[in-house]
Amino acid sequence: MTEERITKAQRLLDLIACLLGRRTPMTVEEIFEAVPAYRRAAGPGGDPSPESVRRMFERDKDELRGLGIPIDTERFSINFGLDTADGYVLRPGALYLPYVRIVEASAQAAPGAAVASTSDPAFSRHELELALEALREAAAVPGWPLAAETRSAFRKLAFDLGSIPEPAPVQLTTAPGADAIAGTLAMLADAIVRRKRTEFRYHGLVRGEETERDVASYGLLLQGGTWYLVGHDALRDAVRKFHVGRMESPRVNRASPGSPDFEVPDDFTLAAYGDRAAWEIGEADEEMSVRVRFAHPMSLWADRNGFGELVEQEPGGGTVRRFAVRHVRPFLCWILGLRGDARILGPAGLIDELQQLASAIADAHA
Repeated sequence: MTEERITKAQRLLDLIACLLGRRTPMTVEEIFEAVPAYRRAAGPGGDPSPESVRRMFERDKDELRGLGIPIDTERFSINFGLDTADGYVLRPGALYLPYVRIVEASAQAAPGAAVASTSDPAFSRHELELALEALREAAAVPGWPLAAETRSAFRKLAFDLGSIPEPAPVQLTTAPGADAIAGTLAMLADAIVRRKRTEFRYHGLVRGEETERDVASYGLLLQGGTWYLVGHDALRDAVRKFHVGRMESPRVNRASPGSPDFEVPDDFTLAAYGDRAAWEIGEADEEMSVRVRFAHPMSLWADRNGFGELVEQEPGGGTVRRFAVRHVRPFLCWILGLRGDARILGPAGLIDELQQLASAIADAHA
């Protein structure tokens, strides 16, 4: 069985967790044994060699230190004080920010008075309320580059002060056509249970045409808040996935109501379609090979979540990944949602479609 690949991000998190779990320094050998990525690479007869694993660890340690994670090197005694060794330690007190203590104005020390020693900063409620108001105003400044961080700080401080504003009233509404879709879902569920074929007129987005479909309904799938029917399509002679909201005049075969029209293949699993992205299951008979470049650190996220197939690893941490696309529109919407951290390299026609979609969205919200 092939072992699951451990990504760099997971390796760094494992190293941090390993050091935080120890109160005493850890030697390199102990770290190699405790961190799965190092242990796997430095195992008996493993490749790369333990020397390259040591270089990997040194790079990881330097990168974490560059991010502000204080991994310290300490010399400590071993063999009952007869020898010494170098180890690494990560003190929780140095890693985490101290708690903010709220004190009453009368409890604040007068100038020159002795105060109890504590590592936690103390502020009066009035001081923190001023800070809260400053955060509120800063978050509202147009173009403020740290708006997301400012809003996060505001929420945390407001929670500590018990000053969270009353939530706005929420009104729940149903999407247009929800009642009609509910009726269609009930009909399709009945057809699935009785294994009866379903006919409907379908508006496809790939070809932009309406076609009559005759489908052996295998199962219903809820994906991204949208219901899909998965089954064998007689028109394409293959298993296809259909957006329930784009079906018109659905009807179940009434012939021989007590007898099934088909048998579900033994190798069919609905989970296999639920784990696939919307662009991987479409109406197209042929798939399109699309190359996408992911900038670092978005490349780590794409690798961690198994998006596409790795084609090229760039020196700066970026990657080029290949995608098999059957349904173009959801793929382009997904790329736009990554806000520039993913760029389509080819084919050229798809790059043009992406630009047209972006322009259409910009015009709609102008």
